[in-house]
Order: sequence, then C-alpha cells, then structure tokens
Amino acid sequence: MYARNFAITRNKILDFSRLLPGPLGTHMLSQMGAEIIKIESSKRMDYCCFYRPQINGVSTLFHTLNDCKKQIVVDYETPEGYQQIVEQIRTADVLVEQFCPGAMEGFNLSFETVKKINPKIVYVSVTGYGQTGDKKRAAGHDLNSMAETGLLSMNRDENGKLVIPGFQVADIAGGSFMLVAACSTGLLAKSIQQKAQYIDVSMYDATLAIGAIAQGMLQGNADYEQTPFLSGYMVNYNIYECADKKWIALGALELKFWNSFFNMVGRPSWKTAKNTDLIIGVFDKQKLEDLFKTETRDEWVNKSINFDVCLTPVPEVNEVYGQKQTKERGLFKDVEIDDKKIKIYAKP
Repeated sequence: MYARNFAITRNKILDFSRLLPGPLGTHMLSQMGAEIIKIESSKRMDYCCFYRPQINGVSTLFHTLNDCKKQIVVDYETPEGYQQIVEQIRTADVLVEQFCPGAMEGFNLSFETVKKINPKIVYVSVTGYGQTGDKKRAAGHDLNSMAETGLLSMNRDENGKLVIPGFQVADIAGGSFMLVAACSTGLLAKSIQQKAQYIDVSMYDATLAIGAIAQGMLQGNADYEQTPFLSGYMVNYNIYECADKKWIALGALELKFWNSFFNMVGRPSWKTAKNTDLIIGVFDKQKLEDLFKTETRDEWVNKSINFDVCLTPVPEVNEVYGQKQTKERGLFKDVEIDDKKIKIYAKP
C-alpha cells in the first residue's frame, strides 16, 4: 500500500477514535490522501494527548498520530453540537468510531441513524471483541487481545516465562491495519452497490490470524510450543550478540541462505542438506554464539553485503530513523510543532 489507494484519495473521513488503534489507522489513511476530521467530545478528550513527553501540554505521541488531521472539539450531546456533527456527516465518505458497542447509539449516531443522514456512508466500528458475542461489551487492551488469542503463550524467555512484547501487536495489526483495509473495501463496496456499508472490526478476530503458523501446526497434531521453529528452535533462525554487545538477526531459514552463510564465514563443515540438522541440540548453537562475538554488529553487516544470507542488524528504535532504507523510502518526515521538530510516520 505504498501507492496512493484510488479508493481512499480525496475521501473525507470522520474519526471518532481515540488512543492508538483508530488514530494510527486514520493517520495511515491521511498519508494515502484522505482528509481526516478528528472529532472529539469536549467531555471525553483523547487520553493520548495527556501522555508524556509533551509539547505545550500535548503529548508528542498525540502529535505523531494526529498531526495530519483537522480537529473539531464539540459537545455532540447538545442540540447545537449534534447539528454540527450532522453537517459533517452529510459531506463525509467514511465514519470511524472506536467506542463500546451501543455507545454511538446513545449519542444518536448509530449506523442506522447516520445512513439516514448520508445514504452512502461507510461506517466502521473498531472494538476489542466486535459487535456480537459474549464479550462484546468487555473492556480490554492490547495485552488482553494477545493473551486471549494465544499469542502471548508463544512469547517466552529461555526459562519458559511469558514475556510481554515491547510493542502493540493487537492494537496495530488487529486494529489499525484492519481499519485501513475496512475503509478501502468499504469504499469499494459502496461504489459497486451504491449504498451505505457497515463494517465491524474486531481486534480479537483479526489478532487470531497472527497465530496462523501455530494454528496450522496444531491441525497436524504438532505442538508449536514444543517445536517453535520460528521462535528460537533453529540456529539458522536466531539472534546473536556481537562483540560490541549489540545484536544481529540471522534469518537463514532456507538451506540456500544457510549455505551462503557458512560460505561467508568460512565454515564448510557446517554444510547440510537437512533443516533438521540445524535444530538447537542437533547443531551446537554455542558455535554461532562464539563466532558472532568475534566482530561488532556493524562489521557483520558490512561483511554480509555481498552474500544473500538474511543477516540484519537489530537496531535500537532511535537508530531506525537513520537507516539508509528508511531514508530512501521516505518513511518519516519532520514536522514542526511550536518551533520543535518531531518525526512522524509518513507512509501507510
């Protein structure tokens, strides 16, 4: 989705969402050419703006998610405020909301009401569990979605203890990305059917798909927890500490990449015709751990330039901005907020 999506460009999207899933999704849509109107009630402002660090009382995170949007703060529970929202709905293409099921009905802004105002609206609801089911009204966050979909059970340290990822899997992959897809497909469906569309985005539903490999193995009576071949079970698909205490990721999963790797490091005895020979315990992982500690991370990166081995650095977050690929793809842009420059993600 790095080209501007024909179904999104120049469309007007009313964004009633808060925190991360909806706002990041609509931010991506803004980068695809949509006009985003962020609607906030004066009674329930986006909590995200209160986080730290801040620029003049508003969090930098809020700015990175919402800088490309027009913000309207209005109490739409008053007759005057509600009419202001109705006028916005009349000219909108999409409405995005992220409230608990039933909340928009309480504001007289349900899909049934909105489509009477605008018969061709695309209405997208983003919730933790969807509009139906036993848990439809349950509160939850990214951690809860990862836990209930089985993802968290697969993320353990070397002692088998569960580890919380330092990033939001369900909020973004199950929420933001699915919102972008929902808006695109909703607008396409509207253009074909010439009528309003309602799309129920459940982060629980979408996050389940992230466990596709484990689920597939389970159907063949293989326990992914016992054979986690993509989470540290193989020496050729692992992470290693380097001489400078920085880390490198070796993703030589297919034998063609492994064969290129052992040629690069001059270890012809490591040649094999079977992936099973590279299981930890069959192949001594200590050999690779010792090898990678002989040079720094950047030295390993430079060494691998002319070899197709799937060897990449593990940069800190602040290093990502300076990477050549990041710059050449134009993935971030600088914006100025009250004389302070911040970087925002510039492509969906």
